[in-house]
Amino acid sequence: MNSNYKKILSSVTPENFVCRIAETDALRRHAAGANTSPGLLVLSAPAVGASELLKQTYDRLFFEQSETIPVYFAISDSDKTAKDCAIRFLHTFITQAVAFRRQDAQIIDAALGIGELAELVAADDGDWIDRLITTYQTESQFGNDRAFVRHCLSASLRAAASGANSLVMIDHLHETDFFSGEINFIEKIKEVFTHSSVPFVLAGRRRFLLKAVLTGNAKLTGTKTLPVESLAFTDAGVLAENVAAKYAVEINEPTRDLIAVKFQGNPTFTEFLMQAASEKKISLDSFRRVEQIYADEVFGGKIGKFYDAVLEKITPDIKTQKTIVELFHNALTTENEKTSVENWTKNFNLTFQDSRRLTSLLNTHEIIGLSSNQIKVTAENEVLSDYLTARFRLESAAENRAAVVGQMLSRFLKRAPQTMAKFYRRNAAIGLRELLALFNRQETPISLLDYAVYQERLEESETLEDLTGEPEKIALPQIIYTAHTAAFYPPFEQLAEKARAAVALGFVEKKIETDADETVWLAAEIDSKLEASAEMTEFWCDRLEMVALNCNFPTYVIWLVAPEGFASDALEILKQRNGYGSSRRQVELLTKFLQGGASIVEKTPTAEYEIVVPMGDNGELISAAAIEEIARRHHYAPKAINQMKTAMVEACINAAEHSLSPERKIYQKFAVEADKIVITISNRGLRLADKKAEEITPNGGRRGWGLKLIKTLMDEVKFEQVDDGTRISMTKYLNQ
Repeated sequence: MNSNYKKILSSVTPENFVCRIAETDALRRHAAGANTSPGLLVLSAPAVGASELLKQTYDRLFFEQSETIPVYFAISDSDKTAKDCAIRFLHTFITQAVAFRRQDAQIIDAALGIGELAELVAADDGDWIDRLITTYQTESQFGNDRAFVRHCLSASLRAAASGANSLVMIDHLHETDFFSGEINFIEKIKEVFTHSSVPFVLAGRRRFLLKAVLTGNAKLTGTKTLPVESLAFTDAGVLAENVAAKYAVEINEPTRDLIAVKFQGNPTFTEFLMQAASEKKISLDSFRRVEQIYADEVFGGKIGKFYDAVLEKITPDIKTQKTIVELFHNALTTENEKTSVENWTKNFNLTFQDSRRLTSLLNTHEIIGLSSNQIKVTAENEVLSDYLTARFRLESAAENRAAVVGQMLSRFLKRAPQTMAKFYRRNAAIGLRELLALFNRQETPISLLDYAVYQERLEESETLEDLTGEPEKIALPQIIYTAHTAAFYPPFEQLAEKARAAVALGFVEKKIETDADETVWLAAEIDSKLEASAEMTEFWCDRLEMVALNCNFPTYVIWLVAPEGFASDALEILKQRNGYGSSRRQVELLTKFLQGGASIVEKTPTAEYEIVVPMGDNGELISAAAIEEIARRHHYAPKAINQMKTAMVEACINAAEHSLSPERKIYQKFAVEADKIVITISNRGLRLADKKAEEITPNGGRRGWGLKLIKTLMDEVKFEQVDDGTRISMTKYLNQ
């Protein structure tokens, strides 16, 4: 990067803009002509930082290269008509072209008039920029506004004709929905760029932009798309840390994760929260403090004002806003998520055309979901739901403000740990829908589905290869469609997160696919610390059968997955219900067997456990108990468990006797992989290499045989000398 790099349009420096690296690279490649199509549509959800992404791209193109003139233009509230917008666009294009050619970013902020810019034009650009300036000064006077708008938007084409390459990025195109006058700005953009080979970027709300460019008189077919969604959880956490550092607000890992999940990686709301905490000099080091600041932001703070502005933009009429709030609240409280457009709009005192426009704007800003003739209202956007609930209770229900704030804050505090628990469960889901989609009439070992058979095979000490090579098989169906169970039967969402239950439609193995050949698999992942009980199994069987009954599935198979499998009486219930019960480990093996489930396996990361025990006071017995419990949970044989326990005790005693640790602590980590457990023991103090051999292995002393015994008991043993102590790694394989 240019050593003189500084921010021009962006809000943060590139080193702090870490969460949109792939998108930024895609835009820069597009500027360099890497795409076969000159057009790129940046389709964004509301307030997810798409504008900052474009501004970051602009700044980098300004300083990192000299071939392509970057131009960023955002439609604003000041643009009332297409002509107003076109005039400002052309002025922006000329300003940024002159600034880039002179490598003087200060020109952009100087607010120079068109005459002043003319004096700064470089000699090489004189002809084509002079012609643009002439257009700016004269053609707007001729009265042919349509031609004038088209000429303004053709600036990049005129530059290209003179050998000057540019990348025009037009942002906030959804704002053109509020333009008055007869000229359709989007149509003029499409007319200009339909047959252009000059790269361009159009950005705006995803629900507006894609439809706008693919409909109408001119259509921008063949354009590439770049979706800008909410940040993934990890990136959202990085964002929270960066913004907290920016405002000098203290956070910790639990609150960072809560903020990431609560705002779904929304940079705008994250910024609002941190800014408010900074202004009030409050650390966000507990769920209580996060929710207190959040409540303040919803009730009149920046979050509340954000949504106030959105509704004001959609409709300045207070009565109509109130009706929107009431309809949204009623839909949530009655759990009637969907309704027809007619049922919704009849509540507005508006013409049919105005009602349709209103619902279209609400859909663009994702207040509602609009599909065909159906309007959907959901609570998935927690922040929006909280804002509308607060506004309903204060304005429509006219409740006491103090009571509303107190009650909703109490609800936020109760919800926070529930939100995180729900997230952790969802994040740990095995992906039943994706797994069922892999079913394609494979002959599959029964032990990969039936926990009773799987358990029996393990007791016989057969290897995993033996499990997949066994003669008893089941023919899986050919699955043609999968969906979350709630998509078929919405009440099921009250029982399980979407990712933890699925319905799969398909055919059993027959040569001719007829109605009688159809089958449905109803699958659910259930929670149980130990083997699932008969009572729990019967509960879930009943619920899945209810789904089959309500959906008129005549032939179906129930499949339940529990982390540790199922008790014998639970398996009997499944057998009676024409179902299968599997452990999580079986699902992992089944995924590998079906080949192609790498992404699903990745959802189940290596299990890691860490403990710290004191030296002496029988701390080694605590360690032995820990490894025993962990090994049992991961299906290790009793003999292997005893070997690991003995090795653990020996390693702990060696650490206590020989390290001379100043803090008298032993740090232990247990990493469980698909085929092995790796035990790592470390301590601060004197390293083994620093002690004389005779000190470690005294004549006739039992302790001298400790290290040798560990090597005998474990499959792999590795000693490492670290900066201020010793680390030993011991590995035990599952099938050795």
